[in-house]
Amino acid sequence: MSVPSTLLELAGGQFDTLDWSNCAVVLIDFQNEYVDGAMPLGDAGSKATANARLLLDKARNEDIPVFHVAHHGNENIFDPSSSNVAIVNSLQPINDEKTITKMHPNAFHDTPLQELIKATGKQQIIFAGFMSHMCISSSVRAAFDLGFQNYVCHDACATRALPSAKGQAISAEVMHDTAMAALQDRFAALVSTDQLVNN
Repeated sequence: MSVPSTLLELAGGQFDTLDWSNCAVVLIDFQNEYVDGAMPLGDAGSKATANARLLLDKARNEDIPVFHVAHHGNENIFDPSSSNVAIVNSLQPINDEKTITKMHPNAFHDTPLQELIKATGKQQIIFAGFMSHMCISSSVRAAFDLGFQNYVCHDACATRALPSAKGQAISAEVMHDTAMAALQDRFAALVSTDQLVNN
């Protein structure tokens, strides 16, 4: 069986080459809720966080703008009064790195993220974070509609298992791979941590 083509490929297009000098990095929801809260992501989450740290180190060394996004919910999940909304220790913002608080899956909705990125003059965004099928997917699609060129560090993202329409479990791995494939179809190029840090 041949490998399917993406919609972008069928249309005769391709993603632009990533240019670090034209990039901003957006780290989404690397929060304690996904470590020991209501939705622990286990080994996949730990590996994604470790890769995000490598990406963050690269951005800091290259003086690339970095934006941290943190979700705030209610008393049941992402409780703003609890430590679960805190960004994990290894990815804590430093210096002039901005932290944006959101209340929706789309990190651009009702937040200043678009204006903050535009103020840097950067046209490309590298995304990493949680969860692949939810806030990463929503934010990348929104960024596409806003005219940004998008790159998702796929091994610095993770998600959880979900129930199917038939009430059966869809594994976290399948959910992640499916979410990444859907984004690659048109909205974002997929890149690995190794490709990014050695670029």
